[in-house]
Amino acid sequence: MAALVDAITPRYRAAVLLAAWCGLRRGELVGLRVEDVDLSAATVRVRRNRVELDGGEAFDADTKTDAGKRTVAVPPHVLPFLKEHVTDWAGQNRLFVGRTGAPMRGNSVSKAFGRARAKVGMEHFTFHDMRHTGQTLAAATGATLKDLTKRMGHASTVAAYRYMHAVDGRDTEIATALSEIARHGSSARLPRRILT
Repeated sequence: MAALVDAITPRYRAAVLLAAWCGLRRGELVGLRVEDVDLSAATVRVRRNRVELDGGEAFDADTKTDAGKRTVAVPPHVLPFLKEHVTDWAGQNRLFVGRTGAPMRGNSVSKAFGRARAKVGMEHFTFHDMRHTGQTLAAATGATLKDLTKRMGHASTVAAYRYMHAVDGRDTEIATALSEIARHGSSARLPRRILT
């Protein structure tokens, strides 16, 4: 992800990071308004999708489900890029705009992503794969299916289950946690694990 961020045109960096680390879809990204970003709370509120028709026409639509409307916490390492974007690249109303100030089109993001992807040798990695990457990483932190469902804006846990992969080294972490339960006699007495 770091190589992609370095390779992409700066105006698209925040979009790539929000897709990868917050699990936002391309349409959700280009549908964001400046008012949807709360830098002090480090959150992004997803309420709409930018829908683009084959003829070039585009419009904003509410997210498909109530679950799609959500507030997503932005990881601390992404926040400086989002702050920079708001300051240097955002439009007056829209978070992502093109060079002319018009709402950014999803295919503009995809084309910029494609160029960056080629530079770093990730030709088969799609924009939507970043959403998958972010959720897999979120699952690796110990997020529950319910947590993933909420973060991704899914209506059920079925879709979130796809991101629950076994991660190398995780079994050792689980075994260590089991020993801690045995040592303390109860999981209720364990110190809460702080995810970093």
